[in-house]
Amino acid sequence: MFMMRHWRIRMFGDSLLTTVCRSVHHSGARQFSGPLYQHIVNIRFNKYKFKGHQYATYEAFKCWNCQTILDVRPCLFCKNCSIIQSSEDQNLNYFELFNINVQYDIDTVQLTSNFRKLQNLMHPDRFSNKTEEEKLLSESFSSLLNKSYTTLLNPLLRGLYLLRLGGLSIEEDSITMDTTFLYEIMDWNEKVEEVDTKESLECLKKDVDDMLVVLYTELSKAFSENNQNQAKVLLSKAKFFTTLLEKIKDKDEF
Repeated sequence: MFMMRHWRIRMFGDSLLTTVCRSVHHSGARQFSGPLYQHIVNIRFNKYKFKGHQYATYEAFKCWNCQTILDVRPCLFCKNCSIIQSSEDQNLNYFELFNINVQYDIDTVQLTSNFRKLQNLMHPDRFSNKTEEEKLLSESFSSLLNKSYTTLLNPLLRGLYLLRLGGLSIEEDSITMDTTFLYEIMDWNEKVEEVDTKESLECLKKDVDDMLVVLYTELSKAFSENNQNQAKVLLSKAKFFTTLLEKIKDKDEF
């Protein structure tokens, strides 16, 4: 009996880590490299590098319409001709897009406020009478704003994105799960399978929510202490409980 349970734990643990790996939110963010806070002019290629946000040393770019050098990030409109600019040319990370510090603990109220202001400026409806190029740029910028906002607002996705900015992920071979948690995984899944009333389902949902609160609190500490290994383990656990929560919601049919 013990051997069977041990086998199930190993199999389920491997399956969990594989699922976590495949479910990582791929933000498409550029992984920046090179010394931070540089100010370099490359004469040969006529490119300019300026001070950037944490994790970002970036090159200035020219306005696609009037060729003016633009060195402000994020740059929504050209300072010379006032034409909307490309978000792709700027390689923006999600934090600097909303002008907030690159850290796990953020002011979500301020994030929402900044998002609404920017989305109002860049919404495609505002460019209905503009050129096709401007319409496309507006759609692209608006899409980036939505994706960035969704990522930073969600504590799990925000943590995964922070890891990605540092060139890290929660790949299976980079995480060591303790045996105790693998036992807990089986117990939690059994609880979901055995629940048979709406009341017990709601109680289970609250228990999972409480677990996530604890994990996100520990995750905040791990990031503040720059404990990357601990952050990866906590994010893997949070991913499991988030998936479990979705299973509970799907079962809400009583």
